[in-house]
Amino acid sequence: MTSHRWNDGSAVRLPPHTWRLAADERTRAAERHLLALAAVLALAALTAVVRLAAGGSPAQAGEAGHLAHVFAADRLDLLLDSAADAPLAWLQAGAYTALTDAFTRHTAALAGAREGMAVAAAVTAVLVWLLARRMGLRWWTAAAAVGVAALSPLVVEVQLGLRPENVATPWALGALVLLWTPHRHRRLEPDLWAVVLLVVAVITAPVTLVLAASAGWLVWRRGRRRLAQVLGAGFALGVAVGLGASSALSGLHLAGRGPTPAQWAAVDPVLAVAVVLGAVGGLCSARLRPLAIGVLGLLAVALVPGGPGSGALTVAAAPAVLLAAGAAELALTHRFRIGRHTGSRLLLGPTAVGLLVAAVLVVPVWPGALDAAAARRTDPGPLAGATRWLRENLPATPVVVDDAAWVDLVRAGRDPALTTRAAAGEPPPDAWVLLTPALRARGAVPGGETVAVFGTGPDRVEVDRPGAPGRGAAGETGARRHAGSALADSPRLTARPDVTALLRTGRVDPRVLTVLAGLTSSRPVRVTALPAVPGEDAAGQPRRQLLVTTAGEQADQVARYFAGQRGAYRPLSVTSTAEGVLVRYPPGAPAGLLTPFDPPP
Repeated sequence: MTSHRWNDGSAVRLPPHTWRLAADERTRAAERHLLALAAVLALAALTAVVRLAAGGSPAQAGEAGHLAHVFAADRLDLLLDSAADAPLAWLQAGAYTALTDAFTRHTAALAGAREGMAVAAAVTAVLVWLLARRMGLRWWTAAAAVGVAALSPLVVEVQLGLRPENVATPWALGALVLLWTPHRHRRLEPDLWAVVLLVVAVITAPVTLVLAASAGWLVWRRGRRRLAQVLGAGFALGVAVGLGASSALSGLHLAGRGPTPAQWAAVDPVLAVAVVLGAVGGLCSARLRPLAIGVLGLLAVALVPGGPGSGALTVAAAPAVLLAAGAAELALTHRFRIGRHTGSRLLLGPTAVGLLVAAVLVVPVWPGALDAAAARRTDPGPLAGATRWLRENLPATPVVVDDAAWVDLVRAGRDPALTTRAAAGEPPPDAWVLLTPALRARGAVPGGETVAVFGTGPDRVEVDRPGAPGRGAAGETGARRHAGSALADSPRLTARPDVTALLRTGRVDPRVLTVLAGLTSSRPVRVTALPAVPGEDAAGQPRRQLLVTTAGEQADQVARYFAGQRGAYRPLSVTSTAEGVLVRYPPGAPAGLLTPFDPPP
């Protein structure tokens, strides 16, 4: 019998069609890879677009504090409270806004900061796809997981918020992608990079430490004990150096600020049930068990009273959806062994029915929920009006504000040294208060006399003068009424009927009344208007602007007269216009200027 040996020259004897078949197979493989790449990039883009569309929705609980820190890292080159909370997360988010100029491109500061979270969500979508493929799941399972995560209102709300956990999730998932391998022996570089990524994730958001259980399981199941010990020691050393015990506890407390697990689950109860079932079912599969341990750990931590509930759910959202998709695939495709033979797919029917019911429940609801999230925007008008009022009337006066308003005021050009965050500690005793809905909900900063009001209802923004008024409001109004009536009856004052009505009803500032009375004692005066300052009529404040009609030399004399006043009677501004001399006094007149006109007791 003739023996055939293969040698280097045998290749030239292969038929030509064999080479063509191999080339065609390589072409088809390349086409499949390009198709998969196009699919994952399209899903990542969809993820980012959906979150950008909802970027103008109202701030979540605790989000305003993160916004202030990110803005300070971007615009002011400093860290607020750098010794606590999550400085690395703020530095990363601030670096993105600085590189992309996000705060300038967006009208609302929160929408600009949330743009970075949309990019992080898109990166998370790509990593979920890669993790699914590394786990051995099929491409349609990976696509379903990324698609559900992109469109689910629950995941959108979770990934939309400006939170350290959303910054840390891509780092943690990147570490799991590098560690997830079926090979027992491989190069050490991927494992070392995975440790680095996991350390960065934990320093960014300490609650991601729970996912270290999944990483440890992946390393330990290879059976290389010494490698596991070396990687574990490196991880512990990196976390200890980058994150002290006090900072870790502070970061866990920070992660608890936000919606509760019950509130998150109410956004999309169908998906909430699905991810819990998928996480529990993942324990039954050797392929899914490492990820299931980490996700169940995060869900358990989220349910601890007073724990980092919102932060843990933020990290668990994307991998939990992947677990649910992976468990569904295994239930649809796994064949159970009965005795010595392989039986049928016992879970195929129930799983298919469950998926069909879930689709029927969520398909009509998800589009409406996403539209509502995109349309639910905070009205910027009241805060913009209050910002403008402060810039025009109190440019050099300390003001106490909440974190989100602090960002808007500093963006508008106000000196940060004159703008105190209510969360930063005890405010200056002479500071005015910008009472926003967030600050009103806290109830921690006492207000005084309301000087200006912008907006109505729950969006109302007030400017409060420090301390309680020195005199009763009724007494001040009565004194202004008596003094205004005497001035209106003066033959040396000429005024329009609406001006006379304001004088007689006590709606004119006592400084205007006093200085105007002095001017009428020396010459006839014509008052054209008592213009209102925006926001002050709604607060019941008296008019503190005065337009005196004069021309030529008399106008200069009147302007010098008002500008020459001293003490409490010194105007904020004196402007010569085409209609006359416009005088504006500072807000908040001192009490007791009209004592002689007090009504009798």
